[in-house]
Amino acid sequence: MPTPAAVLKRRLCAFEARAAELRERIAVLQEEVMQVDAEIVRWRIGSEIWDEIEQEVRGGVGKAAASRGLAVPADETMPIAAVDDGPGAESEPEGRPRYVPHQSENGDVAGLPGLYEKIVEFVRGAPGPVRTRDVARALFGESASRTRMEGVRGQLKRLVRQGWLVSVDGREFTGAV
Repeated sequence: MPTPAAVLKRRLCAFEARAAELRERIAVLQEEVMQVDAEIVRWRIGSEIWDEIEQEVRGGVGKAAASRGLAVPADETMPIAAVDDGPGAESEPEGRPRYVPHQSENGDVAGLPGLYEKIVEFVRGAPGPVRTRDVARALFGESASRTRMEGVRGQLKRLVRQGWLVSVDGREFTGAV
């Protein structure tokens, strides 16, 4: 018959082995989470780029270039690669080109590219702070997909960085005063 000390020691060893096993699983899962988070970031950026290109294609290259203050040929057949980002398109600290001018550079909402103009008008016209979901539904209807909402979230944050909107917590947005 085993002694109580032997039983306690056996149980302690079993619990320690189980804890070590769980720690190993946690480490593997944490690595997986980091990989998935990297993919999420990549897909969000791709979604934003897709939305910008989609707006440019819908509005025409000439219209997109004109909204950035560029000269537009009469036939509007300028290839997309030939369109530069115009004034105010210098790089941000992260080295990314800036598609949305800072508000101090161009206080006119009509100068904003793509959906940015509609987003600023909607947020400024709202009676109080709005959330990403509200803006996405106003732009794309009640069935706005998660992808669309993430794209709008990125655009809202870019508008905050550029001084067009204000957000205290990153969730609710109001027009800049």
